[in-house]
Amino acid sequence: MAQQFSVFFLGVTGYIGGSVLVELKKRYPNAQFTALVRNPKDAAAVQALGVKVVQGSHSDLDLIQQFSSDNDVVINCGDSDDFPLNKAILAGLEKRAQTKPSQKPILIHTSGTGLLQNERDGAFHSDKIYDDNNLDDIKGIREDAQHRDVDLEIFAAGKAGHIDPYIIAPCTVYGKGRGPVRNLSIQVNNMIRVALRRKELVQVGPGTNVWNGVHIDDLSNLYGLVLDRALSGKDKSTDPYERFYWGSGDEYVWGDITRELARLLYARGVIRTETPKIIRIEEEPILNPTASNSRSVSNRGLALGWKLSGTPLFETLPQEVEWTLAEAEAKA
Repeated sequence: MAQQFSVFFLGVTGYIGGSVLVELKKRYPNAQFTALVRNPKDAAAVQALGVKVVQGSHSDLDLIQQFSSDNDVVINCGDSDDFPLNKAILAGLEKRAQTKPSQKPILIHTSGTGLLQNERDGAFHSDKIYDDNNLDDIKGIREDAQHRDVDLEIFAAGKAGHIDPYIIAPCTVYGKGRGPVRNLSIQVNNMIRVALRRKELVQVGPGTNVWNGVHIDDLSNLYGLVLDRALSGKDKSTDPYERFYWGSGDEYVWGDITRELARLLYARGVIRTETPKIIRIEEEPILNPTASNSRSVSNRGLALGWKLSGTPLFETLPQEVEWTLAEAEAKA
C-alpha cells in the first residue's frame, strides 16, 4: 500500500489514541486521517492536527460502518469492549474488501493486558508470564477474560482472510501524552485522584501483585511499527494470532508504587499520612486494575525492532503527582 493511504481513527481524544495519532501523523505525513469525535468541543483541537473530523458517537453504528468501509486503515483506540461498535468496524472493513479486493483493508485494534487479570485482592498469584510470540499463550487466554469477546471476533475476521487485523494490548501506560485533548493515564493517576478525595493513599490488599508498565511514547512507537509492518506487504503470517502484540515493558510491584506515591503526596501536604491504608477492592472499584496481576512480554514487538526508551515508571511518579494535582486544581 502506498504512503498515500486513508485512515479512520477512533479514540483520538483519549490518552492513548491522541498520542498514537500524533505519532502516526509524524510517520505518515501524506496519509489522510479522519477521526470520529463525540464531543463537539473537542473538534477544533483535533482539526488543528490536520485531521478531518466526523461528529458522532460509538452508538452511531451505520456511520462507523460507512467510514470503516471508506478507508484503507481503521485504528480503534476508542473502546476495547464495545461489541456492537467493533462488529460495525469489521462489517465496514469486510465491505471495503469486497469493493477493493486487490487491497486488503487493515485494522489495528486496541485491547489490553487486562486480559490476564486474576484475583483482585492485591496479592501475588502466579509466576506465569504470557509471551505474545507463543501462540499457545495467546490462544489459551480465558474466553471470559476482559476484552476477550471482541478479540476473538477480530481473530475470526482475520481467519476468514478478507481483512488484515492486528491487535495491540497495552499494559499500565504512563507518562504525559501528546494528544489534542486528554494526556493523563488511568491506573497511577486514578490512585492519586482517589487519594486526593479521601486525603489518604489506599491500596488493595498487601500490594504484592505484579503488572507491566509502558511509557506512552514507547507505546505510540509500537503502533507505528505495527502499522509499518501491516503496510509493508511483508507480513506473511497465516494465523491471525500471529498479529497479536502485547504493549508491555518492565514489571513492577504495585505496593512499591503506592508507598512512593504516599510519600510524595504526604510531602505535598495533600494527604494526612504517609502510610497507605489497606482496603478491599469493593471500597474503590475504580482501582480495579491496581488490584490484580497481569504479566506479559512483548517478544513479537521486540522482533519488529521495538525499543523501550521511555523513562521508567518509578522515575515518573513525581511528575505524575504534579500533573494530577494540576488537573485537580484546574477542575476545582
